[in-house]
Amino acid sequence: MRLEQNYRGEKRVFLIMPSGLKVSEKSSFGTSNRIIPFENISDEFVSLKFNPIHYLLIIVLFVLIVFSFLVIKMYNVDNLGKIYGVILTFLLGGVVGIINFKTSSTVLKCYDCEGIEFYKNAPTRKEMKTFIQKLFNHRNDYLSKRFNKVNPNLSYDYQYSMFHHLLLLEIIDLERLNLLIKDLNESYKSNIVPFSKN
Repeated sequence: MRLEQNYRGEKRVFLIMPSGLKVSEKSSFGTSNRIIPFENISDEFVSLKFNPIHYLLIIVLFVLIVFSFLVIKMYNVDNLGKIYGVILTFLLGGVVGIINFKTSSTVLKCYDCEGIEFYKNAPTRKEMKTFIQKLFNHRNDYLSKRFNKVNPNLSYDYQYSMFHHLLLLEIIDLERLNLLIKDLNESYKSNIVPFSKN
């Protein structure tokens, strides 16, 4: 399944692959592609919040405003009302632009990699919701087929953590988890070679 999102000249394409999600982004700055394995995709969304860079941008805008007021006052420029109006409009536009950009996005958290940023309700709320549900269904099916049994080719620690991951995502229940861990312990018990006493 495929989801296309366009927002302010930036295009994002999300494609559900057999073992993960392909994310392609294209903007005036360039293009990028990445594939995120299903093992790394959580089911937790977080809203983007302000970080120090956004506060810094707003502070810089305020400093520019104050500095321009001082320069205008120093040179006794006429029509101060119009100039002040333009500067304040610029400042408010910048602040509103930053806030609007942050509220238009949401991020799906990932393990061991950068989160997946989606534009909220694009192209429509229904399409976005359907795509996310399909993504979770594909992820759960893949993880269940790959990790819902003991695999002698995978390490003990990795399988142990993946079994708990399946429980966290509610792909298996606690009873199944205990059974898997029991099977895992039994299969690795025979591989332990004790030191001989000399």
